[in-house]
Amino acid sequence: MSIEILLIIVLSTITVLAYMIAINSHGPTRLSISYFMATIILAVTVWVTVQYVNSGQMAKTREELSRLEAEKKKAEEQIKAKEQEYQSAIKDSKEKSAIAARLNSVITTGTNLATQIVNANLRDQYYELETLIARAAEVKRKAEELSVEFEKIEIQDNVFTPTISQIKDAIKTLIEAAQYYVLFYKAEDSAQEDLRERIMRQKARQANEGFQRASSFIANLNIR
Repeated sequence: MSIEILLIIVLSTITVLAYMIAINSHGPTRLSISYFMATIILAVTVWVTVQYVNSGQMAKTREELSRLEAEKKKAEEQIKAKEQEYQSAIKDSKEKSAIAARLNSVITTGTNLATQIVNANLRDQYYELETLIARAAEVKRKAEELSVEFEKIEIQDNVFTPTISQIKDAIKTLIEAAQYYVLFYKAEDSAQEDLRERIMRQKARQANEGFQRASSFIANLNIR
């Protein structure tokens, strides 16, 4: 039992005794004084009781406010964490989109070069030999430049690992195809020409297929 409750019980007891004394008092003076004193004791008892009740209510109110404040702080922290997570997701998505765009550019260029080699008319009668040789050298130069451009792309996200490996192999095969494109015009006889042409077109098709697979990998990532 707390001291406050004990004090209220004592005051209540005294108040009852005071009124009992007042009731049993004789004479106007003693009766007036007794009731006056009893009333004062009653007022003190009521005041103490009210203060005790109010203090308890205030304690509950403070406790409730503290609980609400803690819940509010927790909710704000959760909202902040969600916002940070959302912003991080947006940043990650933008970075992935930028990488995917650069890789798709490499794939597009590589596909065009591979298609150009596959469809090349190596014995085009409308052009002089020097022009045909220059055209082959130009394709080889572009394939090598594409390899350099690809190596400059910095990628740390493991999600692109299969794509990177596929593009790297496709570019390597494309350069080999371009080399055979150039070597075709350095062949010593028709048999050597046929062999180099066959290897050239085969590797160009393989490169094209590799670029297509890489493109499919990126498409399946659903990057937005």
